[in-house]
Amino acid sequence: MGANMRGFVSASFLLLWAACGGAEGGGGTEAAGTTGATGSSGAEPTTGAAMLPGSCASPIEPVLSSSARLTVDARGRMIDEFGRDVQLRGVNTGGRSKWAPFVPFPIEAEAELAAVEAAADEFFARLTGWGINAVRMPFSWEALEPSPGSYDARYLDRYAAMVDAGWRHRMRVVVDFHQDVYASPFCGDGFPPWTLPGEPGPPRRDCPNWGLKYVNDPEVRAAFDRFWADEGQIQGKFVAMWAQMIARVADHPGVVGLEILNEPGWGTAVDLAAWKQAVLTPFHERVIAEMRALAGEEPLIFYDNPGTDALGFQEVEHARPAGEGLVYAPHVYDPGLIQGMPAIGTMPEVLIGEFATFAATAGVGVLVGEFGIGDGAPGGEAWLTKALAAIDAGRLGGTLWECSQSAELWNEEDLSVLAADGSERATLDVFVRPYLRAVAGAFEQFSWDGSVATGRWTSDGGVTELALPRRLFGDAEVEVELTTLAGPAGTCFTLDAERGELRVQGPAGAQVEVRVTR
Repeated sequence: MGANMRGFVSASFLLLWAACGGAEGGGGTEAAGTTGATGSSGAEPTTGAAMLPGSCASPIEPVLSSSARLTVDARGRMIDEFGRDVQLRGVNTGGRSKWAPFVPFPIEAEAELAAVEAAADEFFARLTGWGINAVRMPFSWEALEPSPGSYDARYLDRYAAMVDAGWRHRMRVVVDFHQDVYASPFCGDGFPPWTLPGEPGPPRRDCPNWGLKYVNDPEVRAAFDRFWADEGQIQGKFVAMWAQMIARVADHPGVVGLEILNEPGWGTAVDLAAWKQAVLTPFHERVIAEMRALAGEEPLIFYDNPGTDALGFQEVEHARPAGEGLVYAPHVYDPGLIQGMPAIGTMPEVLIGEFATFAATAGVGVLVGEFGIGDGAPGGEAWLTKALAAIDAGRLGGTLWECSQSAELWNEEDLSVLAADGSERATLDVFVRPYLRAVAGAFEQFSWDGSVATGRWTSDGGVTELALPRRLFGDAEVEVELTTLAGPAGTCFTLDAERGELRVQGPAGAQVEVRVTR
């Protein structure tokens, strides 16, 4: 195994994952100056951590961030407190959060806070086995401010409890103000009905083609026109609403950032590129300034484009508002797949490739805030595989839509990775995969072909983490091949079965390649 066919210093280890004993798992280092492979196998594999340079005398300890905070560098990379390039990989706690009781798991509407806390802890505990490190957590203005100037402290407590639970399980939380087609009387969610004129109708959730309302429902279009025109000083009320949420959770160590407005509607505008330039980007800039004044400089601020951009039917204007610490959060969907039907031809790799180019040139982070497939959609798994491969290749963040549990469907939409009874769906078999969670140095490449994960980077001397989700690798026999392609030798690894990760550390300047075969 791991023969040095090109003169590289390398080592391979065949390990039984289940026998690795958690943090006291397997490890190894290159045999500097040799051409063969060294290794161990069996129930008590050698453990080791990086000694720069030298042998692996003890395991590389887990790297635990004190908070979810990240910064964005000039190349659009999201950087943690240790200077590592972090890839956000997670899910939206989505569909069931759109209507009362506004949580992604089944609870009684009148449940006490302790019951919500317990349910949230159970919900997020499951997610750790998927190897993810982030959740995009929608919240509702309708729930937060059910009547003008009256804020629901109970709702804020419940939302904060979910943030607590998420961070307890090491999930970085994106606080997402979520709306779809404006408000519940239009089969939407998000904005309170009291922001509409007259007497709005009752809430609805029975519109299977709800997205078309952005273009064919005059009431939806008029509602957004009023918002962009700031009629009744609604934008000030919007910022005041945000002030309540910021005061409650923005200082929480688990909050990585705040997302201004999900999939903003464009009202009656015809030229979307011109509308973004004249209306949307100035709005984002004003709100960014307001949010910075309220939340300080630390939380990242996420911004989004209209949902129509996600479909790939038109050339997309990737705008960059003024400001620092920004993350662009576009979406990618195929209209057929999200309805559980065959794809109609959206190529996720093309759009996602554009996002990566934009990030590198505009100096913003990118989180593909939503992408997903309807349960059982023909060709959905292939589409999702392409999307994830493109996200990995571009070193972008990504949060799948969605993960919630409900016996009811919102507008017949069925994209959750959990069934009504809480069982896991086949989408997870594609979504759960290895990825380079944190790179200590300069990222170069990552790929996963269903059995082999290959990552390459040039080390800065810190600890790089490769997520090996327990759901996928829990009972697997794992082969690890570690190679120094250039630079000083001495790189080694620790295989941590309990945390579901491979930790690699080597000398600064070492160009490292790791291959993990399941």
